[in-house]
Amino acid sequence: MSNDELREFNQNRKIQQIAVVTRDLYRTMKAWVETLGIGPWIVFTFTEETVKGFEVNEEPVTEPFEFVIGIAHVGEIDFEIIQPVHGKNSYERFLRERGEGVHHIKEQIHPDNVEEILDTYRSKGIGVLQHGNFDIDFHYNMDTEQSVRFILELGNCPRLDISKIEHSIYPPE
Repeated sequence: MSNDELREFNQNRKIQQIAVVTRDLYRTMKAWVETLGIGPWIVFTFTEETVKGFEVNEEPVTEPFEFVIGIAHVGEIDFEIIQPVHGKNSYERFLRERGEGVHHIKEQIHPDNVEEILDTYRSKGIGVLQHGNFDIDFHYNMDTEQSVRFILELGNCPRLDISKIEHSIYPPE
């Protein structure tokens, strides 16, 4: 692509989230609140009961799994901290191989464009590491780590009605 084509292509794209993985969600949220002033954090538990269509490496996950996440909003960006607890997921492998730190950057995509966008990445040899649906939210973690040193996540990025979803807030009031 020429520079003009890149500018046009990127003009309407939206980065929605930056996510890190950790071994200890509460230690990490506490550090972010105290050091960076980022919070409060909305904490969700993701399991086979709450995440539908969960796949790792394009294979359905059939055994129990759990990971906990905290999300904080800062301006137009969401920060997400993820702690794998048990079961198959891409986060545990990342921690083993790379340690704690930036896991993915999430780009908002329109639901009508999912297959076209996935096909574009697949044509470049980039598959889906992980996929799932939480309430009305979906995510696709793309296998971009080798080429760009982080995972690109694609998702619809809706604002969830958390009054209908079990969660907690950190720090507590």
